Amino acid sequence: MSTILFDLDDTLIQSMYVWEDAITALFKELHIDMDFERAKQTFMAKRFSEVLVYIKKYFYPHATIQQMNDFCMAFVIDQYQHHVPATKGAVEFVHEQAKKGTTMAVVTSNDFHLTKTVLQRLDMYDSMKEIFSAEELHMTKREPEIYEYALNKLNAQPKDTIVFEDSMYAIETARSLGIRCIGIENDWNRRDFMKNHVETIHDFTELHSFL
Repeated sequence: MSTILFDLDDTLIQSMYVWEDAITALFKELHIDMDFERAKQTFMAKRFSEVLVYIKKYFYPHATIQQMNDFCMAFVIDQYQHHVPATKGAVEFVHEQAKKGTTMAVVTSNDFHLTKTVLQRLDMYDSMKEIFSAEELHMTKREPEIYEYALNKLNAQPKDTIVFEDSMYAIETARSLGIRCIGIENDWNRRDFMKNHVETIHDFTELHSFL
């Protein structure tokens, strides 16, 4: 292993609650009678900007994307700047790999600046060679392009790379390129991970048996 590609949300950091709370608050603000838990399956595989487009198209055509984005981001930014915690053992693992000279980068559906902000606060940013934001690159982790782009930029080979990820669809994409994937297990993804025989950990303190 010479290269590690980390997902951000619910992989390096425990942040999915932030986006769920923001969208739930937006539903209330727009008086949308929709249980977020029922919408969650649809939203999970989308970038945040795609979620807003979906809400506008199917629930509230009168709102502008900018209005919805501004409403959500005020809360999200505060959480990333001050509150979102690292996944247990993540900071220590990143520092350990940096000392070994492992090339590390983040491949995320999140915004570049939010990603940089939270990684700086949690003392992981300086260990990352790159942040590959699907939002900024206009790509998606549903397609292999973003992983191919990351590997090319890092001069890395799939066989020498590991992806840490909590989303099954992204793991399927990375696997299609021959990249070894380790899933960060939670209540939401456990069944899919078992069905698809994904190597899993609950947090980064469990990695001694994998690497």
